Amino acid sequence: MVSYYSCDHCSFVWTDEMDDWPASRFQQDIYNADYIKVDPPIPGREHVPVRERPAYGIGQSIASCFDGNQSSIRVLDFGSGGDPGPTGLALQDRGFQVFSYDPYRAGTGLPDGTFALIVAIEVFEHCHDLEALARFMRERLAEDGVLWIQTLLHPHPTPKDVLSSWYIAPRNGHISIFTFPSLSALFRRFGINIVATASGLFGLKKMPGFRNGLFV
Repeated sequence: MVSYYSCDHCSFVWTDEMDDWPASRFQQDIYNADYIKVDPPIPGREHVPVRERPAYGIGQSIASCFDGNQSSIRVLDFGSGGDPGPTGLALQDRGFQVFSYDPYRAGTGLPDGTFALIVAIEVFEHCHDLEALARFMRERLAEDGVLWIQTLLHPHPTPKDVLSSWYIAPRNGHISIFTFPSLSALFRRFGINIVATASGLFGLKKMPGFRNGLFV
């Protein structure tokens, strides 16, 4: 059994079971060959080409929001799941310069410099060192850059039946379950504002200075 806890202030739900694990332990016990058994493809879509996967479609949607900046911005696919992963591949196919980084699954190296766009699709719930995560984003996100976040936000205050949520799944590596207040509180300490819009969830130091389909 893995114990989870809830913050009375911001309703963040987490487990400290893996707090002292090195990356090698995550690779050995979570992101191993059996991971697909607990996070399987949609039935009937086990052998779908990469460009027909949902994550590729997400990349296409992201690319459409920043079309016209292909030659002027650098993109980091954080927690990419490959080099490139499906989301990063979609951005590459649209002409963007994409760097992939996934410390657990892809064996990718971290590139130097900052990025005008950092994409984190279904990643934050896998992170156990949240200060390191927020510090990374502060250091790597350009001053007028956009952090594109996709993680399932849970209700605030924490419902009594929260452990029935399919998203709380330690074998899947889902160890940090955010609410909007908890995500905002974490990143505000590091100079990044979290904004929820009809288009999604974003982190900003200030409004982006380059053309985009998200903000005026």
